[in-house]
Amino acid sequence: MKYVGYVFACLPVAFLFHYYEYGQHLKGEGASFLFTVWLGYIIFIGVLSVKMKNVYIVGLNVISCLLSLLLASLLLINDGSWFIPFGRDIAILWIAVLTLILQLTVKCFVKYVWISSE
Repeated sequence: MKYVGYVFACLPVAFLFHYYEYGQHLKGEGASFLFTVWLGYIIFIGVLSVKMKNVYIVGLNVISCLLSLLLASLLLINDGSWFIPFGRDIAILWIAVLTLILQLTVKCFVKYVWISSE
């Protein structure tokens, strides 16, 4: 089960977030469940990473962020009108950093609840 967390933590979530959001924008539709799925992913990884060291979590998220930036440069157009005011790469970095912070927060919360229940 430990390796499942490693695999899921390496997913390029920041890229997938913006790829789906921008695709929905081009279709003229809303990304109604995007936020819910993103939070679900964060909670899932936070729970799976309770027994992982923070160094590994940060390292896996750095890999995920670099993979997201690579995929974005290959597959997402740097549309200045959509990625206002900072651009595509900063938007990807922002979501990646926010994902990391929230994963660590969920991990600490679950660990605290787990320890206090014992």
